[in-house]
Amino acid sequence: MKKLATQQAILAAAKELFIANGYKGTTTVQIAKQAGISEMTLFRHFAKKEDIFLQVIAPVISFLDQLAVAKQQNIQQTVREMLQNRLLFLLEEKELVRLVVLESYVGEGQSNPIVEVVQKLEEHFTALQTDERELLIRLIAGFILSGIFLPKNKSSDMQMMESLLQSVIYPLLDSFTHGQEEMKNVTKDS
Repeated sequence: MKKLATQQAILAAAKELFIANGYKGTTTVQIAKQAGISEMTLFRHFAKKEDIFLQVIAPVISFLDQLAVAKQQNIQQTVREMLQNRLLFLLEEKELVRLVVLESYVGEGQSNPIVEVVQKLEEHFTALQTDERELLIRLIAGFILSGIFLPKNKSSDMQMMESLLQSVIYPLLDSFTHGQEEMKNVTKDS
């Protein structure tokens, strides 16, 4: 096999095994066997199992980097585009997302990927106060995780997303904006 094809075979085998057995339950011997190569060949491509795991989960961890949403003045539109653009990807890769959540800390030298994702998410909502930003992120993350862990069909998830936006997120954002305007008026009057 050529180098790229070998790496792809290793990553495909590893993804399947990590999803089935978890990080700790998967060995490099199993990955090599599943990929149809020797363990020595595996280590020519990846220095350690953790490197393979990080490559496997990279699409999920970097989903906010790939987000085609500009930081906008209209935070409602930002939230809508974020959910629409990435929700389908996360639902299509739900087994991989489950793996990331369940194996959110790989090793001593690594930072927690979930924390990194939340930090990236926070960057999209810097216009909000800290407490407001945290509440919004918890709502979005909870919605996404419920879509990952609770079985639903895609059309149902999209309908639920619209309901969440209209019934919960938009009124919440309106209250944040209204609260900020009241604070400005109190400051002016003082």
